[in-house]
Amino acid sequence: MVLPKRKIRTVEEFMHHFPEIKDIFIDGTERPVQRPQKGKAQRKHYSGKQKEHTVRNLVVTDEQTAILCLTPTKPGSRQDYHRFKQSQLGEHIPTDVGVWVDLGFMGIKKDYPQLDVVMPHKSSKHHPLTPDQKADNQTISAGRIVVEHALAGIKRFRCLTDTYRNKSQSLADLFMLVACGLWNYHLRHA
Repeated sequence: MVLPKRKIRTVEEFMHHFPEIKDIFIDGTERPVQRPQKGKAQRKHYSGKQKEHTVRNLVVTDEQTAILCLTPTKPGSRQDYHRFKQSQLGEHIPTDVGVWVDLGFMGIKKDYPQLDVVMPHKSSKHHPLTPDQKADNQTISAGRIVVEHALAGIKRFRCLTDTYRNKSQSLADLFMLVACGLWNYHLRHA
C-alpha cells in the first residue's frame, strides 16, 4: 500500500492510481557505487556530473512529498531526460496534470507537447535572464522544493547515501524501493 508504482502503462492506469493529482514533480537521484573493475562497466556507471561511479533513479512525487512512481535503477552515465524517455512516463501522464521538472529535462516541451510542463528558464553567456525570468525561476524553484524534500527523506537511510559495494543490481534497486516505501509509510502514519 505504500510502495511506489514501478511502471505506469496507460493514462487510465495513472488516473486510477492517482485520481486527485493536479501536479507531479519529477527529478532524478544518483547514488554512489563501488568502481567496477571492467572498463566498459566503468564507463556505464561513471557520472560526469558527480565525478564518481553511480546508479540513477527517477522519482515522481506529489505536493505532499509522497513518492508516486520510481523507475528501475540504472547505471548513472545517462541524464535524467534520457531515463524519462526510456521509462515512457511522458506518454502516460494526463494532459491536465502539471509536470514540474528542472533543467535536466531540456527538450521535454518539444518531445511531449501535450504535457503541461513547468520548467525554469535557462540562461547563457550571451543571453542572461531578465528580471521577470529570474522571478519566474524563483517561483518555480519554490514549487519544486517538494521533490527535493522527498529525495532528502528517502536518503535518510545510509544504504542509499554510502557507497554501494554489492555487485547485485537487483539489490540496489530493492534498497531504493524499500526506502521509498518507508518514506511513504512515514508520511501516512507520522
